[in-house]
Amino acid sequence: MNYGKRSTKRLEKQADAKSTKIRKKFGIIICKAVLIGILLVVVIGGCAGVGIMKGIIDSAPDISEIDVTPTGFSTTVLASDGTETATLVGSGSNRQYVTIDEIPEDLQHAFVAVEDSRFYEHNGIDLYGIGRAAVKGVLSGGDFDQGASTITQQLIKNNVLTTWTSETTFIERLQRKIQEQYLAVKLEEQVQDKDWILENYLNSINLGANTLGVQAASQKYFGKDVSELTLSECAVIAGITKNPSGYNPITHPDANAKRRTKVLDDMLDQKYITQSEYNEAMADDVYSRIAEYNSVNDDSVNSYFVDALIEQVIDDLVNIKGYSETEAYKAIYQGGLTINSTQDLNIQQIADEEVNNADNYSGNPKYSFSLSFQVKLADGTYKTYTNQTMLSYYKEKTGNQEFSIDYSSEDECYAAISQYEQDVLGEGDTIVDGTESIHITLQPQVAATIMDQYSGKVLALVGGRGDKVGNRTWNRATDTTRQPGSCFKIIGCYAPALDAGGRTLASVEDDAPFTVGSKTFNNYDFRYRGFTNYRTAITNSMNVVTVKALQRIGVDLGYQYAQSFGFTTLVDQDKNLALALGGLTNGVTNLELTAAYATIANSGDYNEPIFYTTIYDHDGNLLLDRTENQEQHEVLSDDTAWLLTDAMKDVLTSGTGKSAYFGMNMGQAGKTGTTTGNRDTVFAAYTPYYTCAIWGGYDDNAMENGSTNYPKVIWKSIMTRLHEGLEPKDFTMPSTISTASVCKESGLLPLEGVCDNDQRGSTVYTEYFAKGTVPTTQCDHHTLLNIDNSTGLIANAFCPADLVEQKVFIIGGTPGTEENDFQASEEFLNRTCDVHNASNTETTTTDPVQTDPASTDSGTSSDSTSTSTTTSNSTSTTTTGTSGDNGSTATSSDQNGNSNTPSNNGN
Repeated sequence: MNYGKRSTKRLEKQADAKSTKIRKKFGIIICKAVLIGILLVVVIGGCAGVGIMKGIIDSAPDISEIDVTPTGFSTTVLASDGTETATLVGSGSNRQYVTIDEIPEDLQHAFVAVEDSRFYEHNGIDLYGIGRAAVKGVLSGGDFDQGASTITQQLIKNNVLTTWTSETTFIERLQRKIQEQYLAVKLEEQVQDKDWILENYLNSINLGANTLGVQAASQKYFGKDVSELTLSECAVIAGITKNPSGYNPITHPDANAKRRTKVLDDMLDQKYITQSEYNEAMADDVYSRIAEYNSVNDDSVNSYFVDALIEQVIDDLVNIKGYSETEAYKAIYQGGLTINSTQDLNIQQIADEEVNNADNYSGNPKYSFSLSFQVKLADGTYKTYTNQTMLSYYKEKTGNQEFSIDYSSEDECYAAISQYEQDVLGEGDTIVDGTESIHITLQPQVAATIMDQYSGKVLALVGGRGDKVGNRTWNRATDTTRQPGSCFKIIGCYAPALDAGGRTLASVEDDAPFTVGSKTFNNYDFRYRGFTNYRTAITNSMNVVTVKALQRIGVDLGYQYAQSFGFTTLVDQDKNLALALGGLTNGVTNLELTAAYATIANSGDYNEPIFYTTIYDHDGNLLLDRTENQEQHEVLSDDTAWLLTDAMKDVLTSGTGKSAYFGMNMGQAGKTGTTTGNRDTVFAAYTPYYTCAIWGGYDDNAMENGSTNYPKVIWKSIMTRLHEGLEPKDFTMPSTISTASVCKESGLLPLEGVCDNDQRGSTVYTEYFAKGTVPTTQCDHHTLLNIDNSTGLIANAFCPADLVEQKVFIIGGTPGTEENDFQASEEFLNRTCDVHNASNTETTTTDPVQTDPASTDSGTSSDSTSTSTTTSNSTSTTTTGTSGDNGSTATSSDQNGNSNTPSNNGN
């Protein structure tokens, strides 16, 4: 190169050139501008970021107002002995709270180790974890929600920022994460108690299988309290958290096992456990234990008792506490209530076993079904088909109004369903997928209720025979209203007659076919007994005497007493003579029938049936005391109750209920009831310990052709087992009850030498009476007549003495099928011997009538239906109405909408 003087000057000249200087200056300006721009972007971006951050934080909930404690707790139902019988759970509510001291340290450490290893050091957020999550987020393409959440943040997420499940964008997730971290720091500043945060977290987390919190999970997977968990079991539960569905130890044991290993590895690394503890836990065959427990105890179907309990609790929360129905449901399924029920598990087990014992039924069982489905018709419209639709279709098609859906086997049920669907589907019609519902049911069905009559507590309840397939399904003990038959004779007739109608057990009615309007009442056996007292009518379940007794005291009085017994299904249309026989428009429930008989067993005092005693809220405060809100009132005097009981004792020892009597020197009283066609068969009875009513029949109200004795057999089987080991007792007679000898034909004081010389034997017997009701007049249904044996007519003054014999006759009533030889009709009383007269008889023998009851006592009896030995006054029939005996016009419906004929066979 030329470094001469000339060359040097030339270079200096070029450097000093103006253009070169401009270019250099412009470059400097550009660099400065870029630097300033970058600085401005950073400043503006930073300010914007701060502003955005501030906006996000400002929109977060106020830390002073939020509540991070978990909500939505399962309700626990306890039996009378404190045993847990049910857990009532709504969506997001299967949680049972436990305090930190009840949670094993191994379980606490397991969660800390695998979820937040720096939990005890950080201030709510883990900066190391955030950094790690940020790196993972960048590498994973923007998922910044991995591994950064502390236990405190998760607590906020689960119980405060609960809308995270609906997030769809990164911005939404980022905003929630910022608020979560901010609130976590603030929460730890506020509470400054790691154990408190951990306690709430462990009670909040989702642990699969619809369980929330460690206590519910412990019960679900291991069937024991969380405090009893082993290290191995703690690791199983802690391993679920990351993916409650995927790590469910029941459905995905292998996946959970891998996660469990990680939990134990982390606990070992963080020195929460020793190597020997680790080895022991790893060697535990914990999953076989889970499978065994789950297969035996994983039953979410509540009993019929619990179903009825829930209904009563809902009603009480609405009517007593003023809740809305929605609030009541939420309280039960999310409020964490503790309900102390009245259920006795031993009694319940006995009732369930006997109702489902095939040996208690005669003949082969039948099967019925419930069916519903929706059809898309060819024209695009839809139509719904139900059981009632099917029954109506076949009744119309066959012309058989007694058509039923009761079959000899389940296969026949499915065949009938298939045929029906073919019959109703037209060309182009299709059953909508998922709408067909079929449930096969064993028949006949049964309902049973057992009560403590002295408190009104329902001790056991069976709402159906066979397997229960769902919760709050049809409950035949509380939902079904069916005809009570002759069980209602006591309620609607004899109780008011003795208590307020001026009648006694000795009172009589003329048992003979009885017509009111177009309705003729008959006895179930079509036999008639003439004058019959109330005790005999109750014992043998006689219809005519019962109807006449109600007519005598008035239907309104009978209806008033029936209402007082607690029946809520009665309507004004029931104010007719059918009331006496249980012919009711809507029928009654098994539960209310049991409560009515429990009233008589409880000396006439009604106790509303209750399914629980107390309810406590989640915090242990008393919410409801059912005993303080229980309806209680007097229906009958204790005298009346005892007299009815004494008469109904005869039902079991010598009447229609003999097959139910179980002996044991135990007082037993009750009444049978069977309706026309054996559609309903009922037995309601009690002892000094318990009251129990059994109903049996077909769900579709079909006639039953086989034996209807099974309700009595079931009652006997249940009561025999319940009274084993109990002290034999009889019913306590009130001191105001007295006895008197009366004539069975009139209910009045007997005529000496007359009533005790009835041609069939003495009709004098001893009856019980309430104070002030002992009769004071003499029998007016017997008379002593001189009969000429040669003619069989009343002797006249000319009949020879050696042909005349004194005989006792019944007068004033209708001849019964069993008493024609002893009934003196009006025609007979008006005829005397027409063979002997003055022309062929030398001496006068005797007066034709030796004893005239009407002339021997000037008093009259309210029981009398005749006042003369020569005339008979028939009882007037001024009351009109229809009866529940053999073809009443009143109807009711069962759960399938079928018509119930409110008629009564009387037995």
